[in-house]
Amino acid sequence: MKYTDRHNHSILEELEEKALMEHIPIIRKTERQILKKALEQAKPNKILEIGTAWGYSALLMAEWCPWACIDTLELDQDRAEKAREYIKEAGCQDRIRCIAGDAAHTIPQMQGPYDFLYLDGPKGQYLRHMKAVEPLLSARAVTAADNVLFRGWVEGTLQVPRRFRTIAVRMRAYVAYMKENYETDIYPDGDGMMIAWRKKTE
Repeated sequence: MKYTDRHNHSILEELEEKALMEHIPIIRKTERQILKKALEQAKPNKILEIGTAWGYSALLMAEWCPWACIDTLELDQDRAEKAREYIKEAGCQDRIRCIAGDAAHTIPQMQGPYDFLYLDGPKGQYLRHMKAVEPLLSARAVTAADNVLFRGWVEGTLQVPRRFRTIAVRMRAYVAYMKENYETDIYPDGDGMMIAWRKKTE
């Protein structure tokens, strides 16, 4: 039975409803198609996601790439356990591995190479996580990062509230690093998604 059967779509629908009620972040509709297109172009055999929440995006990626294996990292133990429940219910436990803990500690335990990286964890840690994952990325790897415009405070002229300044500064550093070292596209819909791939060498 393929993942795309009606039962598994109902799991995604249930996740959407519960995430909305419980204020659990999931990828916005505007960004879903961007992520899907990037995955279709990358055709990854192995995916690393940082920021599982309840497993919605991991299950989407499993549907879009039924041949791929996915490692997904989640800081919060309770969210990771909930994600495992949904992953098992969807019958994807053999292809999606959810690992709980601080990504700074779990990334060194991962086994690459990964052909696709999806960053959707702590916004102030994108650059730190990216640099930690880089040695695990394949030569053809593509990186997708959500919320890179962070409410218009990263590349806009809006005044950043004091409590968000550190995150905004760190996200600017991430965006600058990626633009310097990778080919990048930023899609401004939603909260901004960046797709990046290695620069072509002469």
